[in-house]
Amino acid sequence: MVFDRLEKALGLPKLTEVTKTLESFPDEKRLKAIKGVLVVAERVSKTAPELDQVASLIREINSMELDKMVQLEKMLKRVEKVMKLAPKEVIDFLSSLKME
Repeated sequence: MVFDRLEKALGLPKLTEVTKTLESFPDEKRLKAIKGVLVVAERVSKTAPELDQVASLIREINSMELDKMVQLEKMLKRVEKVMKLAPKEVIDFLSSLKME
């Protein structure tokens, strides 16, 4: 009762709505994984020939399971290393290939 009057007086959302929102928020481990993937994807996107594919990947991140997100981060780090070490001709050739 007191909370109901306080919520109305201050124009606050109901406590149950706030609780539901907080419960759906990702935990710390998931947030760290999301951050890691985004950091690596940003570095890759600066040198990647197909920026649209990187942007699509970023849009899918939030719907991924945590273990798959960690695997994705590791894969992107490997891609980044390859792109740094590969000759420009190889990168140009790979970027010319299209997925069907």
